[in-house]
Formats: sequence, structure tokens, C-alpha cells
Amino acid sequence: MAHYTASLEIARPASELFSFFTRPANLLRLAAPEMNLSLLAAPEVIEHGSRLSWQGKRWGVSQKIIQEVTLFLLDQQIVIEQKQGPFGHWIHGHTFEATDAGTRIAESIDFSPPSGMLGYLLTADKIRADLEKLNVFRMNKLREIFP
Repeated sequence: MAHYTASLEIARPASELFSFFTRPANLLRLAAPEMNLSLLAAPEVIEHGSRLSWQGKRWGVSQKIIQEVTLFLLDQQIVIEQKQGPFGHWIHGHTFEATDAGTRIAESIDFSPPSGMLGYLLTADKIRADLEKLNVFRMNKLREIFP
């Protein structure tokens, strides 16, 4: 299994940033345009057990993705796991840690490349490089929303 991590510090309280991440519409705002992502179904605010349904197109392949919130610790951590989608395995965690300057948001993704022909083209290294590029967009967007 492959792993990717990134972090960003924002001068806002953890409760405010956590609240932002609990709204699927905000997660959509953080998605890079090249993901062609749309939210098909989700609650307005997620909690433990919530399901999110997305439609995306990446690497020329259109996919429906169903995710479930598998860990939800108020103002501390959210973990979302892919239940259906292109990856063999995908668990995306967000941790919110108070710092002297605000809050450190740490992202951690454990994943396995897709199976089949797509998996031959998309190695873990290629996916990790793509995640890094997408994360730059995400971090810039967060800095724009929370200056």
C-alpha cells in the first residue's frame, strides 16, 4: 500500500477549519478543476457514517466514487474511506492540531493503485506525484479562503 502526506498551517482556530471540512460543498471547492468533480449526493454536514457520492473524470476515465466517513472526532480528525471507486484502496484522513499560530491541518492518504489496465498506467509513484500537484491547488485555495 502507498502513502501520501501533506500539511498546512492556517491562522484560524481548529474548530473553524474542522467545521469547514465537514461540509461536502466546501470539499468540492478544494478540488482542482482538472478533476472534473461533482457532488452527486451527501448530507449538508458530514458526521460518522455519512456517505458521499461523487462523479469525477481523471486520466481520461469517468468514475463514480462512493465514500464513507469512518472516523469523526469533533474538531480533531475526519477519516473518509472509498467504498466504491477507481482505487483498490483509499483512506483519506484530515487531522486538525492547534498550534501557537493557529491550526495545522495534516492530510494522510493510504492508497492502492487501480486494478486492471488503468493500474498498469497509474503506478503509486505517478499517483503520489499527481496528489502533490492537486494538493498545491488545495493549499492555495485554503490560503485564499482563510487569508
